[in-house]
Amino acid sequence: SIEFLVDSTVGAALSHCDRLDDAVALRNAVVAAKKAGLESSVAAKWDKALSDRERTLADSLIDGETRHVLESVGLAPVVDALKDMEAVYVEGQMIASHPGLGPADVRSALKDFYDSLYSPPMPPFDQIRDPVLRKYARGKTAENVVEVYAKIYDALRSDRGGYDDLSCLSMSPNQVQTLLFV
Repeated sequence: SIEFLVDSTVGAALSHCDRLDDAVALRNAVVAAKKAGLESSVAAKWDKALSDRERTLADSLIDGETRHVLESVGLAPVVDALKDMEAVYVEGQMIASHPGLGPADVRSALKDFYDSLYSPPMPPFDQIRDPVLRKYARGKTAENVVEVYAKIYDALRSDRGGYDDLSCLSMSPNQVQTLLFV
């Protein structure tokens, strides 16, 4: 029966599906099987499994693209330095005293970031053919950048910040979100 064939082939292929193009090919196979008489319950099961796999693959792609955007806009060194500081945190240490998080480093990174907001280097995700998934990927990447900025913003303004002058924080996370989601 066609159900047995689809369960066997799509099930086996799904476990090796590691690119979005592979997921699209499997989805096309399920669509063709539907046209050939595949039971709707079996088709629905594979549609859901393929959607979940596509989302997982897209999330992996989004993580990589988010990192690329952070590098492009100048925030990656600050993010990395904050992670490094958390890994080797010493009680009472101020963020401003950690290497890479000094006032000049942060001021420079934030200036580059703010300058990029008027023409942000957001990835087009052309490799994602599904327009809904592509829109999700773009939005999620922008959301990730806003979340990272919010963490930096909150950390610098916290009691542990240690910065005498916070005028370099000229935009709130909400303002950054507005600019990235225009």
